[in-house]
Amino acid sequence: MKIRPTVSHARTAAPGAGGFVLLEIVMALGLFALVAVGMTQALDQISQTSKLARQEAQLMRAMESALAEVMHQPVFEQASYSFPESDDGVDATAAVQRVELFTEDEALLDHMYLIHVEAWIKDGSEEILRRSIETYVYSPNSNL
Repeated sequence: MKIRPTVSHARTAAPGAGGFVLLEIVMALGLFALVAVGMTQALDQISQTSKLARQEAQLMRAMESALAEVMHQPVFEQASYSFPESDDGVDATAAVQRVELFTEDEALLDHMYLIHVEAWIKDGSEEILRRSIETYVYSPNSNL
């Protein structure tokens, strides 16, 4: 039976080398924290942008719907219209106004009306977003 001498493979660090390991760990944690904060801010910005785009689309749908409802009336009987709040929380109003438009030859275009639609979203009492659209309509039977 042979007995082998036990060889120790343990490294012995030079005095003061343990401080560098601690410094490396602190620097790695700091870098990780910096990257994590940056990613959190980027995700928050993406979320806010997505919410704003969704609200813009809701407003556009509400304005187009209100504009179509007013525009397709055979006779404009009132100068302003108010629409009930939608399920999405969008309010809208429309105003009809008679306008005088002229052709390039200075001929009057009779029975022309401007329809102006505004829509907005509120969060409680604070208005978050407001948009408007308008168009011109020919309505020969109206007399506003």
